[in-house]
Amino acid sequence: MALTQMQIIQSLGEAMNWLEREVNWGVDVAELRHLMGRIGELYVAMITNGQMAPNTNEKGYDVVTKSGERISVKTTTVSNGAGSIAFNGNTLQFVDRVVILQFNTSEMEIETLLDCSVVDAYTMMTDADAKGKRTI
Repeated sequence: MALTQMQIIQSLGEAMNWLEREVNWGVDVAELRHLMGRIGELYVAMITNGQMAPNTNEKGYDVVTKSGERISVKTTTVSNGAGSIAFNGNTLQFVDRVVILQFNTSEMEIETLLDCSVVDAYTMMTDADAKGKRTI
């Protein structure tokens, strides 16, 4: 069953509250990767008026827009520009668009670092490694 836009917004708010609480308790954001990923996916579903992918661990993508565009969402907390984002090169064929978000924990804000077609994202990626991973 697809979530309504109101449910996506409510879930995003609850996840943000959970994250803020954990950070205030001194939990290192690096230990909250699963939560950061979920926040990013919900955020992209909200801003695109889309839906979460129909299946858990859908091949390559996380969000589907109303028009059927499949989006791979990656969320990072690295802010010094030194980080990299890994993609499974074996499933990028199922993706139409790539969105990379940065979560600023000091301001509790989400910033879009990249929002482009997968074709454009390919030009920024490294060649696939032995495991098929490509990075930006």
